[in-house]
Amino acid sequence: MGLLDGKNVVLTGGASGIGLATATLFVAEGARVHVLDLPGAKLDAVASIVEPTGGSTNACDVTVRDQVDAAIAVATAGNKKIDVVIANAGISSPAAPFEEYPLDGFEHVLKVHVVGAFHTIQACLPHVPDGASIIITSSVAGLVGTPQVSAYGTAKHAQIGLMRSLAADLAERGIRVNTINPGPVDNEFQTTFEERVTHQKGKDANAIFDALIPLGRHIPMTDIAYGMLYLAGPHSTNVTSTTFRIDGGMGG
Repeated sequence: MGLLDGKNVVLTGGASGIGLATATLFVAEGARVHVLDLPGAKLDAVASIVEPTGGSTNACDVTVRDQVDAAIAVATAGNKKIDVVIANAGISSPAAPFEEYPLDGFEHVLKVHVVGAFHTIQACLPHVPDGASIIITSSVAGLVGTPQVSAYGTAKHAQIGLMRSLAADLAERGIRVNTINPGPVDNEFQTTFEERVTHQKGKDANAIFDALIPLGRHIPMTDIAYGMLYLAGPHSTNVTSTTFRIDGGMGG
């Protein structure tokens, strides 16, 4: 018996990184996982993980509401409910001093992270039963100030505000809404970000960030996936409106 046996899950940004680790774990725990992500080889590859157990892959830009609605129609075909919603889609951020920060980059980062989460959750809600779980992937950058990446930090703080508003709105239905707030994760997305900020490459960039983490190491993606499982599963039924940190102590 898996912790998510028979549960129907919508997961944005599920074709790589934290999303892929989460999709893989949730399938192993018995869930049907419907992945929404941009089209490409990574999305094609995740089909072999989610489709054998009744899930789906859906090419989707979360900033475009019509595309999100179409993907949710697939996930709910046959009048299926959505037991878990994970708004995980995200992109990296330009790195620059605030006075030089590009407006187009700032707006795009907020649109993907904040408007994308809004579209995803709002499109799912008519299909979400009482007692369900909604998770937004924020970041330690949503808890502290980080220089050079004002767009990413602003977006991640905004996601926490969205989460708390939703948690208050949906509490009477027993729907739990939380953010998960990873610190620096050991994956390609994070390394690319660290290279941009530090102007170093690979392990040299990673080492600079290791020094910022009290536990002194990057976080495995599986740690974040198991955090998602806790928030999605039966052992967190009284957890809502929280920022669930898995950050090696970086968030203070």
